[in-house]
Amino acid sequence: MDRTLPLADKRILITRSKEQARYFSKQIAALGGTSLEVPLIQFQHVSDSEDIISDIEFNIADFEWIVFTSVNGVKYFFELYQGPLPKKVAVVGVKTKQALESLGFNVDLVPKRFSAEDLIESFKKEKVSSILLIQGNLARPLLREELSRIGYNVKQIVVYENVIRVPEEKEWKWVKEGKVDLYTFTSPSTVHNFLELFGLPDGPVATIGPITRNAAEKAGIHVAISPSEYTMDGLLEEILQYFKREDT
Repeated sequence: MDRTLPLADKRILITRSKEQARYFSKQIAALGGTSLEVPLIQFQHVSDSEDIISDIEFNIADFEWIVFTSVNGVKYFFELYQGPLPKKVAVVGVKTKQALESLGFNVDLVPKRFSAEDLIESFKKEKVSSILLIQGNLARPLLREELSRIGYNVKQIVVYENVIRVPEEKEWKWVKEGKVDLYTFTSPSTVHNFLELFGLPDGPVATIGPITRNAAEKAGIHVAISPSEYTMDGLLEEILQYFKREDT
């Protein structure tokens, strides 16, 4: 190992799903760190997929906008439906935008900051119409409620479920032995699931975005790192700065 690299000797716990952890793990390894992947969430199709397919096909032509709030929303939606979309497409986050563009769809609206709150502000500037909202089962009701309050006709369709994943004992060996230099959480569900399985983390914590930070702080966790840019790249940059300060 090159001990001149900025994350040399650092063990960083990643709690996001296995599919989503790969990119972050590679970045950590490239900077000399060790990524400890202990996925605490997993995604799956909703149990009533046939009903959801019928719901999409019956309603989609009646809406001017379709809104995707995550890459998972894109993935599971198009596993259920391959027909035409409404006239306009909006997303939260650059990764969600890229997922749609990779499928050949243009994205008409992306808020400058990657949050539901900023998407609501963007829609305040649009002509009020109808929105089909594609989300998971644990999505906050904020987007649906606020867009409805503004005057939009909003229909939410849940296309995937976010459920707890209980890791095997060999996966959480480092957690059990207290050999983690940084705990990272990328959604409120990763925070809640960690607390349910392990209790409070015994080291510094990094969160992505204010929603995850709020969930952690409400649970009594001190958050040491929370980037102003709500992306994995933004989180990694803040982690580098944190260890640079700690190691000097």
